[in-house]
Amino acid sequence: MSWEISANLGRHTRAGVDAHSWLWEITRGAQLAHVLIEISDAAWLSDPLRLPDDTRQALETDGRTELLKVLDQDEPPRVIHCGSEGCTYSPRLPKRSRPPARLRTARTYASAGVPP
Repeated sequence: MSWEISANLGRHTRAGVDAHSWLWEITRGAQLAHVLIEISDAAWLSDPLRLPDDTRQALETDGRTELLKVLDQDEPPRVIHCGSEGCTYSPRLPKRSRPPARLRTARTYASAGVPP
C-alpha cells in the first residue's frame, strides 16, 4: 500500500539550514509521517530557467513533485533537499534494519568521548 498526501502543513524552517521549506503530512492506513522539502537559498534566488528540472518543479509546487516520487517507498525520507544540482535525499533504513535504540545511544556517547 502506498502513502497518500494528507496535507501541506505550510512553510517550515529548521535552525541552521539556509533553505525555504514546506512540511508535508502523508498517511498510509493508520500510519502518519512528515516529509520536509527544502529548496536551498541559492536555488531560491536563482533564475528558475537555470535550475535542474526537478528543483524548478519542486519550487513551483511547494515540493509536491518531489514528494510524489517517494510515496511508494516503505520508509519515505524525512527531508528532501533541492538545490542548484537537483534534488536528493538519503533513504531511511527500514525499522527492522536499525540497531536498537540502546545501541544507537551507546554509539552516540562513545563517538562523543563520553562513557556509556
